[in-house]
Amino acid sequence: MFGEQSWLAFLRVLSWWYCFTVIEKSMPLNSGIIEKRVLIEAPPAIIFQALTEAKDLIRWFCDRATSEPRIGGELKAYWKTGRTGQKGRAVFTQMVPEVLVELLWVDDLQETNNDQARHRLTYQIQPKRGGSELLVCDKDDPPPDDETFGVLSDGWNGVLLELKDYCERKARSMKRKPGSHE
Repeated sequence: MFGEQSWLAFLRVLSWWYCFTVIEKSMPLNSGIIEKRVLIEAPPAIIFQALTEAKDLIRWFCDRATSEPRIGGELKAYWKTGRTGQKGRAVFTQMVPEVLVELLWVDDLQETNNDQARHRLTYQIQPKRGGSELLVCDKDDPPPDDETFGVLSDGWNGVLLELKDYCERKARSMKRKPGSHE
């Protein structure tokens, strides 16, 4: 028999498996479009803030960030990897509070040829009973090669698990704090 903690851990793993195997939309290889859906037991406001605010992004996405969450505003993210690290820059192209966030990522190599290559990331948040459903659409134009596409698709599973975990922990902590309105 499972103890209470073991049972909760089992349910959490089952929930993650369900989110990524049952409702993930399959796209053909090399389409340049990755779509993922994840159920998050948190209200849309928490998810929207986690996707747009620097103080939240550093809890689940990157090591350091700056963000101007408005249309035309920039998001800059930094990751500690190796000696030099990595950085990314995006521009918010669409925003509807608690509903939609769209970013156009600009890689260092694309800055000179911005009209040729595009990496667009769209998050759509829909309230669901007990939480929210998040649809992520990651579109590269032109499409990457098959190997890169597979790595990116698999990588999204881990990123979305981090986001799910962060938002659900934040929602639980806010329920425990009377009068908390973040």
